[in-house]
Amino acid sequence: MFVGHYGPAFAGKAVARSVPLWTLFLAVQLVDVAWGLFVANGIENMRIVPGFTDANALDLYDMPITHSLPGALAWSVAAGLVYAIWARREKTLGGLVVGAAVFSHWILDLLVHVPDLALWPGGPKVGLGLWNNYPVALAVEAAVLVLGFLLYMRVTEAKGLAGRIWPWVFLVLLGVAEIANHGGPLPESPAAFGYSAAVTFLVFTGLAAVCDLTRRVR
Repeated sequence: MFVGHYGPAFAGKAVARSVPLWTLFLAVQLVDVAWGLFVANGIENMRIVPGFTDANALDLYDMPITHSLPGALAWSVAAGLVYAIWARREKTLGGLVVGAAVFSHWILDLLVHVPDLALWPGGPKVGLGLWNNYPVALAVEAAVLVLGFLLYMRVTEAKGLAGRIWPWVFLVLLGVAEIANHGGPLPESPAAFGYSAAVTFLVFTGLAAVCDLTRRVR
C-alpha cells in the first residue's frame, strides 16, 4: 500500500488534535522510510521482478526489521514513547495515536501484500494479496485515504484562502503519486528505489506540514 497509508494519518487528527499532521504522516510511513534506507544499504533486501504482482514489480522477500510483526510493534512503541516525551500537550493520548499510526502501516500492508510479512523473523509470512488485483487494491487505498481526509477536514478549519485550497491540492497530488507509482518505469536497482522511496515519504511529510500552517483544529 502507498497513499492509502495516509488515511490513518489524516484521521489521527480527529482523535488527538494537538498532534501535528506532519508527525502523523511521518508516523504512518516510518517503517517504510527505514525500509528504503535499509534496502539501499543492504540491511534488508528486495528483488525487482517485472509482473511480480498486478500492482508492482517488487519482491519484498527480506524485511524482518521493518515489516515483521514484532518489528512493526517495536517501531510503534518506540515512536509512541518518543512522541509522549517530546509533546507539550496530550502526551499520553498523542503517544498512543502516534504509536497506532505507525502500526496501522502493518495492518494496511497485510491487506495488499502477497505473503511477505513475517509473523516473527524467520517465521511464517502473511499477506492477503490484493496487489494481485490492482483495481481492487486501488479502490481500498482510495477509500481509506478519502475517509481519513474527510475526517481531517471535519475537525479542522481553514485559516484563510490557502487553507481552503491546499488540502484538496494535496489530495490530488497524493492521487497522482499513486498513479505514477503504478504506471511509471521500473526502478533501476533496489538501492535507487530504496533511496527514492525514503525521499518521497519525507517530501509528503513536508507537504503535510503545509496543512498544519494553513488549517487549525476546530
